[in-house]
Amino acid sequence: MNQIELGLRIKQRRKMKKLTQENLAELINVSPHYVYEIEKGLKTMSLSTLVDVSTALNISTDYLLFGTQPVSASSTTEIIPSDKLNSILQNLSPQKRDDIANILSVLLQYLK
Repeated sequence: MNQIELGLRIKQRRKMKKLTQENLAELINVSPHYVYEIEKGLKTMSLSTLVDVSTALNISTDYLLFGTQPVSASSTTEIIPSDKLNSILQNLSPQKRDDIANILSVLLQYLK
């Protein structure tokens, strides 16, 4: 786990959700300066703070810590995209992948 990358993922997701550091700090009961230090990779979080951040940002702890999404073995639908789609998505930033996921969610409603 890389503290700087973790902080960048938190910052990207926070901005995508249109939250300020102050907004996020309020949601997870810490100071805005602490959020700044986390995003810069200067401070480490407790496990409970990590869970609070992932909940507030509606994102998995796996993604925050490692940059990957968890794969559920019990899921009946395929979570892992096809090789072609996977290779396209791997070259995108996390924010662009989220944008693509949102677009696909809308499109899937029309394909049903």
